Amino acid sequence: MRIKPAVHLTLALAVTALFAANSAHAALTAIVPAYFYPTAGSPWNDLNTAASRIPVTAIMNPGSGPGNIQDSNYVNAVNNLRTAGGKVIGYVSTSWGARSSVDVKADIDKYVNWYNLDGIFFDEMTNTGTTPTLNHYQDLYDYVKAINPAWEVMGNPGTSTTETYLTRPVADSLLVFESFATNYPGYTPSSWNFNHDPSTIGHLVHTTANEADMLSYLDLAVQRNAGQVYVTDDVLNNPWDTLPSFWDAEVTRIEEINNAPPPTGPQTLSNPVANGSIVVTGNDRTDWAGVPAYAADGVDTAGPEVDYSQVQVAHDDDNFYFRFQLNTSEFLSFRHNVFIDVDHDRNTGFRGSIDQLSVGADFLLQGSSVFSFSGASPTTWGWSFLGTQPWDDFPTTDIETQIPRSLIGNPDGFDFVLFGDNTTTADYYPNTGEGGAAGDLLRYLVNGPLAGDLDGDGFVGINDLNIVLGAWNLSVTAGDPLAGDPSGDGFVGIEDLNLVLGNWNAGSPPGEVGNIPEPAAAALLGLGGLAVLRRRQNR
Repeated sequence: MRIKPAVHLTLALAVTALFAANSAHAALTAIVPAYFYPTAGSPWNDLNTAASRIPVTAIMNPGSGPGNIQDSNYVNAVNNLRTAGGKVIGYVSTSWGARSSVDVKADIDKYVNWYNLDGIFFDEMTNTGTTPTLNHYQDLYDYVKAINPAWEVMGNPGTSTTETYLTRPVADSLLVFESFATNYPGYTPSSWNFNHDPSTIGHLVHTTANEADMLSYLDLAVQRNAGQVYVTDDVLNNPWDTLPSFWDAEVTRIEEINNAPPPTGPQTLSNPVANGSIVVTGNDRTDWAGVPAYAADGVDTAGPEVDYSQVQVAHDDDNFYFRFQLNTSEFLSFRHNVFIDVDHDRNTGFRGSIDQLSVGADFLLQGSSVFSFSGASPTTWGWSFLGTQPWDDFPTTDIETQIPRSLIGNPDGFDFVLFGDNTTTADYYPNTGEGGAAGDLLRYLVNGPLAGDLDGDGFVGINDLNIVLGAWNLSVTAGDPLAGDPSGDGFVGIEDLNLVLGNWNAGSPPGEVGNIPEPAAAALLGLGGLAVLRRRQNR
């Protein structure tokens, strides 16, 4: 049945209202300190080429600021980059807050009069949140915004700072890391960095050893919620006086990150088995015959490292059972970690020391030992020992163990990520399980998928409604729940909406939920009804 045009219109308006607030996605931007003169054939030409492929913001710096006169070469360089699709912001020193606002504003005025810019870059910004400091930078911020509200104000403390700089605000974005590449792998962002859009967080990494490290650092930046990044092999005294030797590869990798398809939803299985049909003992794995496995993982590591190839999970009335198959021989031990999220809520439990896990782990299966999370914060390693469980690691490439359902609260299901850590190399399964909030995970359900549970989180709620509305009136692959077609007729319409509404609040919620109109009212659900729903959902 096709929905009547009048109702279709109100639903279309509702779709627009809901998704305008929820669908923003910040692409990774190359934030380049372009402290090189724009002569013919200079790296500015390479920035123009890159700007046709990726977002590029160049920081221009004619002379530790705008200089004393307008420079026609900079005029052309700025205009050319902006025409190519890039942005340019002007460098202004603030001398850690000691430079007078009169002098800072004079530099801003020169940029305004001489160049066609997109914003201002305040270098040498303090990282302390004292009231006089905040007032000083607030005054400068307001001055820029009075010139052009659309201009970006980027501040550069170059290190960790206080969140107030963004929330007051005194800057639209902050560079919170500017240092040697050797310091980057062990860098831990402030936890508040993950509370903001990635476009507000920037990292500058210099003295990078090679292209492979650069690629790794870009991935780390994404995991750390940085949306403005630049990695170079240039070195002190001025690591910003040319583009890196691997610039083309850096552009390509940023392009790949930005063009990566969005996650299609977690792999979800439910494998109920008869009581006692799986027994963790000896080297017999025939009792796992016919139990579907999660998608196989390719060979990720070489040598003696833990390298998962396939995972199976099953349950009976008493236990959850796990089977891990490996590409390499490795005894079950503390090197095998399964982070288990029983409430499908990343904001509770352990998210990794640098907030890199895609789950908020409430429990940890480490070898044969089970722990509950007791850390002081989601990024603090802290666990309480609950006991050991039967396990078998012979052969050492095929390991099985179990957890009593009662030991972890007898959940209706859980999300999980595997982390194998050996001497030098770690293996995550799925590999994007270390991708933070944007990463992927594996999902296991006790009762199988619920009707109307389109995102597979074991609960029917606002996310599932949004999937239907986002595909409203489209022809899709029949029966694909992630396409918004739980009814299986190949068309997203009123039948699919009613399936979601008819099972509203079913399952275990990841957070507080509200009520929904009865399914019979679905055909009359318009913009006002959805607005009420959204308010209730978020109260």
